Amino acid sequence: MKNITLTLAMALALFGCSSQQASNVVSKDDPAKAPVATMDGKKAAPEFDLVRVAGGDLKSSDLKGKVTVVDFWATWCGDCLPEIPSYNALQDKYAGKDVQVVGITLESGSLAEIKPKVDELKMKYNVVVGDDKVVEGFGGLIGYPTTFVISKDGTIYKKYLGAPPGKQEKIDKDVATLLAQ
Repeated sequence: MKNITLTLAMALALFGCSSQQASNVVSKDDPAKAPVATMDGKKAAPEFDLVRVAGGDLKSSDLKGKVTVVDFWATWCGDCLPEIPSYNALQDKYAGKDVQVVGITLESGSLAEIKPKVDELKMKYNVVVGDDKVVEGFGGLIGYPTTFVISKDGTIYKKYLGAPPGKQEKIDKDVATLLAQ
């Protein structure tokens, strides 16, 4: 029994929360849904225009020239919430530099339902309400959290699935590497 419990706990830690709604899950094998390859073979992050929980809109063009960490999460996802303080710390660490953290929440209810959770979690970075189009643009999701690190030129540098040990340290190193380029 202990082995089964340990195995299930490890699976959740490594793969995160699965989607509650199949409509947001897009096959990663569907080339029509995958991010567009650039001339050098890198995958370009998709264009988007999403509603910010704090008010106004956030467009992908607002992030051009910045290293961007995009975290797909849900208010009900048990593996997503513990990562938020690390993203707050990352945003603070790189304040005044060309770095931006963006939380894209999905399957979390209406804006009126999401805002109190964002306030409760004291999220210091941009939080926007995602949609199927942005999910498809990133190539689909198989669960939460899913995090992308995007370079200053708008290409996807890395993708992290779930909440594996050491994820935040790896993202911090990725950001430092991209800033140095």
